[in-house]
Amino acid sequence: MCEVNAYLLKEGKETLVMEKVYKLETSEGQIRIENLFGEQKFINHPIKEIDFDRNRLIFTEPEDAS
Repeated sequence: MCEVNAYLLKEGKETLVMEKVYKLETSEGQIRIENLFGEQKFINHPIKEIDFDRNRLIFTEPEDAS
């Protein structure tokens, strides 16, 4: 089984969002992630990178549209 740790990249710093994510689904503009323990979170940030070699999923803050 492949699992990754999910991080949010904000202002150049990565913050851990969830460990051992094994499932990712999109629905109505949101991304739902779920880990091996059945915990789930809904993310409203775009995916920046998925690195299977380093087991990392990185979300990023949307760029300011102004």
